[in-house]
Amino acid sequence: MTTPTIGAPAGVLRAALQLYPSRYRRERGDEMTAVFADATAEADRAAVAREVFDLAAYGLRLRLGLTGSGMLGRVLALAAPMVAGALAGSGLVPWVTDPDGASFRLTWDHSYTTWATTLAPPVTALLLAIASVLGRWTAVRVIASVQAVLGLGVLAQAFTGPSFIDLWWAGYVGMATMPAALAAALLLAAPTELLPRANWRTRGMVLASIAGGAGLVWLQRWDDTTFPLDAQWFALLLIVPVLLTFTALRGKELPAALGVAVLSLTTFASLFNIWREAHGISQLLPVAVPAIGLMVIVAVAMHRIGRGGTGGPGGDAEEERAVA
Repeated sequence: MTTPTIGAPAGVLRAALQLYPSRYRRERGDEMTAVFADATAEADRAAVAREVFDLAAYGLRLRLGLTGSGMLGRVLALAAPMVAGALAGSGLVPWVTDPDGASFRLTWDHSYTTWATTLAPPVTALLLAIASVLGRWTAVRVIASVQAVLGLGVLAQAFTGPSFIDLWWAGYVGMATMPAALAAALLLAAPTELLPRANWRTRGMVLASIAGGAGLVWLQRWDDTTFPLDAQWFALLLIVPVLLTFTALRGKELPAALGVAVLSLTTFASLFNIWREAHGISQLLPVAVPAIGLMVIVAVAMHRIGRGGTGGPGGDAEEERAVA
């Protein structure tokens, strides 16, 4: 395979091509470099940079199995309406269940910061719900990314406020803010070409997920520091959806997508509350290590039973499908 220097430095283009699986690169490397040279022959630096970025991004997606030919890509595309709906529902819960609290904050403090932090979550959640129902996936990704940035900003304040890092407070804030970051990452990772069109099935899935996401967040009660749920319930909210994602190893995409959607909301709350009730990591390890080991054994067994021991996403089987 040759790497032309037209349009972009040879090293940059070569680095982008290295992200592709080796078999795909051997079979199509010359073709890709020729097409790239033609596309960027008379392009300016900005256009060349975009082409290199697109080339590298697709190679990374192909290697990670985040394309239409990969199980992971198909699962994330199927989970996208549920993830978006669950994220929208979780953002609407505080506004719907506690309007008096929001009114009190706005009455007590008229600063722009208070208005922004109070109104931004429900407004963006409502916009996300509308975009999801309409199947406007570009808008869904943009809004979810905005929610993620807002959440990460709040989480950053938990680390920068006191002179020392309070892990309990950071975890408490993180379990309410990190789901938005995880959901945005899942939506961005889903293959665009597989995202479903707006039809009655997709809209019903989004609406059901809005209700389900709202119910999960209401059940977990972010604002109640007494934590009404016991540790075993948080363990179930973590273990059950993880086991559902394992069904992807048997070729079952819908249950796996459901598990991904539930985990987008429950992962951080479950981990934080299990850690809190265990009274520290040292007390948690004797239980966590065997549990993780058992789940790994289950995953390997399901993989071998469902796939006959063939390679997973990103392996030789995935490369053969990509080349075909």
